[in-house]
Amino acid sequence: MVRGFREGIGSVISVAVVLTVLVSTDPRVKMRVTELAGDPVEGGRTIATRAGDLGQALWLAARDQSLENAPLLIFAAVGVVLVLFMLRT
Repeated sequence: MVRGFREGIGSVISVAVVLTVLVSTDPRVKMRVTELAGDPVEGGRTIATRAGDLGQALWLAARDQSLENAPLLIFAAVGVVLVLFMLRT
């Protein structure tokens, strides 16, 4: 029970970190988050519609960031793997 709770908290924290990074780096995501946090019936749009728009903006931002920073991501991943191997030996 405790382990499942810890893993759940870890997952929530990871999603929050990724969302925070995307909000700080991509203006589209920032705009959608501020719209979602605003008036719930503004312009006749429901919260579900705005949440869908936020999801779409998150997907586009993550895709764009991963395409632009793919070499850096690969370098960082290889570095993490090497550090893990060094710590095991």
